[in-house]
Amino acid sequence: MHLHIGHNVSSKNLPRPIFDFMRRGFGLLPEYLETLRCFEFESVVNGKKVKRYHIYSPIQAQEQHMTIAVLSDLEKYRSMLLYEGYIDKEGKAYVADRRLPLKVK
Repeated sequence: MHLHIGHNVSSKNLPRPIFDFMRRGFGLLPEYLETLRCFEFESVVNGKKVKRYHIYSPIQAQEQHMTIAVLSDLEKYRSMLLYEGYIDKEGKAYVADRRLPLKVK
């Protein structure tokens, strides 16, 4: 179930638990993670209230001439959604990689 309260909230830097999960779990460099932005909203995962995060690269969006200013923009341009995750009430983070696979020519 996805509750999207606050569709017009602006993006922000990754919260520390998400940043740390992505650095360790995906082996991403801090310099790259610092360029990413996310939208935060309340949701429910497996029956638990959590803070969900949709993560994108404003640099990649700009390169493709797309403007991602609010959450609904990211939902409109689904290819810009790189990762999504959540932080539960205990502060534990989980992130899933949503990047599209590379096309081989």
